Amino acid sequence: MGEVQEQLVEWLTKIDKSGLPGRYKAWIYQHGVLPRILWPLLVYEFPLSKVEALERKISACLRRWLGVPRSFSSSGLYSTGTKLQLPMKALTEEYKVTKTRQVMTLRDSKDAKVRGAKVKIRTGRKWKAEEAVKEAETRLKHSVIVGVTAVGRQGFGMTTKPRWDTANEKGRRELVQQEIRQMEEDSRNVKAVGMKQQGSWLN
Repeated sequence: MGEVQEQLVEWLTKIDKSGLPGRYKAWIYQHGVLPRILWPLLVYEFPLSKVEALERKISACLRRWLGVPRSFSSSGLYSTGTKLQLPMKALTEEYKVTKTRQVMTLRDSKDAKVRGAKVKIRTGRKWKAEEAVKEAETRLKHSVIVGVTAVGRQGFGMTTKPRWDTANEKGRRELVQQEIRQMEEDSRNVKAVGMKQQGSWLN
């Protein structure tokens, strides 16, 4: 964990001292640093609390590069379902999506020996990947029962989306990952609603 943290700090420091405009620094993080830091988080066992500590360092740099106050909530940086949307991805969200994909890949492998190995994906006590996959699958099965709801003056059948009961193995993995992202977005919205002033951008 120490080596990963030192490497991340080194990358962020080099970007910060590059002399580029802030938006370019944020772009380098999004497309250069984030994909590289996700690999050791996938291969090695990192608890969620350690990943959250890394994200706090990243968020501090992004606030400085984008010129927003230090008190600006991280929900505003990474939110995807509000009027204020920045093209930034949260490290914790990508970590959870990566771990859930790993769980489903091992669990649903075509190789009987891989399935029989029952490899445990350890992510600490704060969040467990196996339980998150079960919760996401339960939500998806419930959405099949509810169906696609019409919004506004839309007619029945105007909106379609992939269904859990008709999706293949690859499609189900993608649906679970989307549901994990939606769960993260819901938790960010809950935090933002509790902020009287900072949460005003939700409306």
